[in-house]
Amino acid sequence: MGIIALPAAATPNEADRVIGVMAVEADAAGPAGADEWFARQRLFPDPTVDLASNLSRARGHAKNLQAGHERGALQAAASWQSLGPGLGGRVSDIAPDPTRANTIYAGAASGGLWKSTDGGVTFAYSWGRDLPQGVGAVAVAPNGTIYVGTGEGNPGSASYSFPGNGVYKSTDGGATWTALGLTGTDRIGRIAVDPNNSNRVFVAAAGKLYQPGGERGVYRTTDGGATWTQVLAGANTTTGAIDVSINPADSNAIYTAMWDHTRTPAGRVYGGTGSGIHRSTDGGATWTRLAGGLPASSSNLGRMGVAVAKSDPNRMYVIAADTPGNFLGFWTSTDRGVTWTKITSTSSLSSSQSSYGWWFGRIFVDPTASQHIWVPGVPMLESSNAGGSWTSNGSSFHVDQHSVAFDPSVANKVYIGNDGGVYRSTQNGSLGGTWTKSQNLSNMQFYSVGVSQQDPTRINGGLQDNGSVRSWAGWGEYYGGDGLANVIDPTNHLKVYACSQNGSCARSTNGGNSMSAFGSTTSSRRNWFTPVVLDPTNPAIVYYAGDRVNRSTNSAGTFSVISPTLTTTTWGTVSAIGVSKSDARVIYAGTDDGKLWVTRNTGTTWTDITAGLPTRYVTRVTVDPTDANLAYIALSSYRNGSSVAQLFKTTDGGATYTPISGNLPDAPVNDIVLDPQNRNILYTGTDVGAFTSTNGGANWAPIGTNLPVVPVTDLETSVSSGQTVLTAATYGLGIYQIRPTSTPSNDFSLSASPATATVNQGASATTTVSTAVVSGTAESVTLSASGLPAGATASFSPASVTAGNSSTATIATSASTPAGTYTVTITGAATSATRSTTFTLTVNTVGGGCTNTNGTDVAIPDNTTVNSTIAMSGCTGNASATSTVEVHIKHTYIGDLVVSLIAPDGTAYVLHNRTGSGTHNIDKTYTVNLSNEVRNGTWTLRVQDAANADTGVLDTWTLTL
Repeated sequence: MGIIALPAAATPNEADRVIGVMAVEADAAGPAGADEWFARQRLFPDPTVDLASNLSRARGHAKNLQAGHERGALQAAASWQSLGPGLGGRVSDIAPDPTRANTIYAGAASGGLWKSTDGGVTFAYSWGRDLPQGVGAVAVAPNGTIYVGTGEGNPGSASYSFPGNGVYKSTDGGATWTALGLTGTDRIGRIAVDPNNSNRVFVAAAGKLYQPGGERGVYRTTDGGATWTQVLAGANTTTGAIDVSINPADSNAIYTAMWDHTRTPAGRVYGGTGSGIHRSTDGGATWTRLAGGLPASSSNLGRMGVAVAKSDPNRMYVIAADTPGNFLGFWTSTDRGVTWTKITSTSSLSSSQSSYGWWFGRIFVDPTASQHIWVPGVPMLESSNAGGSWTSNGSSFHVDQHSVAFDPSVANKVYIGNDGGVYRSTQNGSLGGTWTKSQNLSNMQFYSVGVSQQDPTRINGGLQDNGSVRSWAGWGEYYGGDGLANVIDPTNHLKVYACSQNGSCARSTNGGNSMSAFGSTTSSRRNWFTPVVLDPTNPAIVYYAGDRVNRSTNSAGTFSVISPTLTTTTWGTVSAIGVSKSDARVIYAGTDDGKLWVTRNTGTTWTDITAGLPTRYVTRVTVDPTDANLAYIALSSYRNGSSVAQLFKTTDGGATYTPISGNLPDAPVNDIVLDPQNRNILYTGTDVGAFTSTNGGANWAPIGTNLPVVPVTDLETSVSSGQTVLTAATYGLGIYQIRPTSTPSNDFSLSASPATATVNQGASATTTVSTAVVSGTAESVTLSASGLPAGATASFSPASVTAGNSSTATIATSASTPAGTYTVTITGAATSATRSTTFTLTVNTVGGGCTNTNGTDVAIPDNTTVNSTIAMSGCTGNASATSTVEVHIKHTYIGDLVVSLIAPDGTAYVLHNRTGSGTHNIDKTYTVNLSNEVRNGTWTLRVQDAANADTGVLDTWTLTL
């Protein structure tokens, strides 16, 4: 949330200490915040785009590209280095580990999960690099299993949040993670684990923010996440669950807060008739919407939160906001939610929620004192008398509170998570006591980065809710608000520029020790991230744009307007400016409503050069330093299944365009820059990482290694000791830097599809091995395989291909190949490079070893069908092609009988069909090909007497798989 005061000048100080006047946001008809900026980029012009599904696909593509380039020759590639800073950014949830002393987990809004093993003094990244980085909820079970819900449940306004793809768990303290499904939930508000059963978990799924429907509501698992059941759906397609709490004295008593809310690029409705508190007293089987003094269903009922006191399970609390986000009320119950008493509101309680109560909506109760509670808001509030009176934290820690946690192994130790990281108290969470901030929490959300051309370690950048910061002063904040555009003069790194939201900018000539506001500019409206660009030839010339472009010739001291309104909508602004180095008169301007313009006379006239480009938000225009007519245009938004590119190149100043997205993941492109030592090498930052191309955008590859699949919002280049240095701003994991090593002149990529197969012993699996040219020219690639199990062989047809072509790989097992799962490495070797990909092969045992008998007699009445079952468990793989069914039936006339074996998946195999007229009884073993059936499960022998006048008995039957 952008609520930090905006100083005209500031001296160095810690970023998290700047607390002041709240910046009030526009109302629901058109909020002027980062979420509007975020949404317009990704949803314009198609608001029906499913952000989560598209992001998940793009993340998978990025993961595959990275995997293909971390093997073979690129194992020696340069590695990204995290530069922090460890100031601590937005923390959505905190959970202590009851089985590991001093171990705390902090969920970052867009930076994964962080772990402390020293009681919250320091934190380290403890999340999968390829997993969704947005975390909404964290819970640790009594046995130490960690459950994480991805996708931040707090929908942004003056900040933005990324959706997730379900729930993950770790049973080894966060070292490895397993996906548990619920992939369509998008955003998870809270997770509650049964205190008596670590495998029984409830998830509050808020659902998609921009689209109705999908997976939302309350979900339950009783087997540790192997399967899920939706136990409470919303009252309508826009209602999900945002909070869930289990009564500690009765784990069948569950409480949840349902929230009816939706979002569009231009507005929000954060309340509705579906909002309300619900209770189940039978473990989630049935639910009742609570009344007894709580608000009735209403279009003006917004986000709510619910909590149960551990020390007195009869005591409960509820908080509510109205649809616009104002405080609506606070209630308590002493009879487990049957009746409620509304607490008299105070100014401290109501004002704590500001005008965006949907950003908080939670309550935390001291586990040893039922009337000692905390309510997150802009400040944190504390009450020791169940809400009768309140204490505010004042300015002892960062604003915008989200979570409170109690250390189970250290009395009186309490943790708070907010937009500035994690703080801890050893005085039972007293807001009047001392709080200490944790260190090394590098979950910083950067909008931008600037780098000195004389010293690449000298970096400034703009942070969500933590202002503009600078590395040369301990990453202290030097300009307030939400930090947006940050620039360093390439000829003098003491000259710096910093902006807060909507184009409130300042400049400094002493490295940020003192700041002076920009001179007056002319525009009717300004983007949340207002572009500020220096002329590459004369950096005293500064360009700034709202809906019109402004130009300064004295380092932003004064400005003159050099363009008319360049947008076509009532909300449009200029979002990107590109200035030519070879001809300073040529300036390109892109807008957030899909227009691209150029002037060739420093703004005297402007030409619309949009024709040939799709209507998309323009995020960046980069001009070749040697050719004013050669420019690269980066666009945001998802392609949503279309073939529209996100990167274009023009070589004729905008007369025509060539798409250069190549094999880039289908994700918004946030920046494109050229290598300062080789303008033919391109670097781009996207919502799923950073990529490079050495062949003009025909093919792209990940840059280096060790960069998580995190949004890269800005890239800057510099040169040090003859090496290119690339610096990336990420939205969730701080600043990364790399010195890219040179790629082979002729390079290729390698992939296998499908990447997995399951076969029986003696069978074969095939996969298509595809190659693609990454750079240079196509070379001959010779294919081979390693890591094969015993008794298996691999062959390729053809054995070598020219890069750009494919081959069929056949992996043949033998009857003696041991059952198991194997990672087979497929390698392609060319003259210039060697690349690898992996293929996962699972081999199942075939034949015998899995037998069971049902000896219970089953009567076969006349003209009736009967069933007898055998449950197979502990077997592996599929059944044999020579499986047997031994059947013993006493019957006077077997010509009346139809006998079938029913597999667990319902497939029927007829063993006997009214044959053998005149004979009695069946004592026979049938051989059946069941190689397509999984062994484990319930098998059924079905016997039908299909004619009149006789009866019989199914004595016994034996199944051997």
